[in-house]
Amino acid sequence: MSNHKRIINLVNLIRYNLRIIFGGKFILFIFAAFVFFIIFGTITALNDQSIEIKDVYGLLTLPAVLLVFYPSVFGIQRDADARTLEIIFGIPDYRFKVWLLRLALVILISFILLFPFAFLAHLMLISIPVFIILLQLTVLIVFIGSLAFCLSTIIKSGNGTAAIIIIAGLIFLILEDNLKNSMWNVFLNPFENPSDMNEVLWAELVFKNRVFLLSSSVIFLLLGLLNLQKREKFIR
Repeated sequence: MSNHKRIINLVNLIRYNLRIIFGGKFILFIFAAFVFFIIFGTITALNDQSIEIKDVYGLLTLPAVLLVFYPSVFGIQRDADARTLEIIFGIPDYRFKVWLLRLALVILISFILLFPFAFLAHLMLISIPVFIILLQLTVLIVFIGSLAFCLSTIIKSGNGTAAIIIIAGLIFLILEDNLKNSMWNVFLNPFENPSDMNEVLWAELVFKNRVFLLSSSVIFLLLGLLNLQKREKFIR
């Protein structure tokens, strides 16, 4: 295959997956992310006279999760609804390329869409290192996206996967006080350095937490791709 044809195929593949990502109810999740951001941002600005970077990171966490939620949870279901699963599974290794590219696009799009949120916080709340905060949020986005993708290949239902993700999120939130300063805390705020902890120790803990999240993401991704080999699970 010539390089020209490879480029054309890649462009068509990206275009198809962008339709999957932006189709359905994704626009509603973007709108919900914006509404929640405005509401909680306003509450934070009115109630907290000493806003810090850690507050902005916490404020951006919910929009980040909402942006990655729909395309990673409902991607396979939307392929089934569009009756394109047979095509994807019919071409050797094509399904792996499709979902690897899709996850990469989801992460990239979520990162780009978070820029306006972070910039608004920078203008309206406090001067922040926008790019550094977005990089930290990207780690969480990668984790949530990989976990949702893996679960969707097991449950085979967007609604079922969404329910499990929400329940898991609630469990992590309930345990947040117990895991607050632990490397196992999925929602660890890297900018919330405890006053009773040395900065060097805190930086090491944050680093271990990020390694844990990224390593888990790789494992979830590999498990999801392995599940895709069981073609009969998805096509009936």
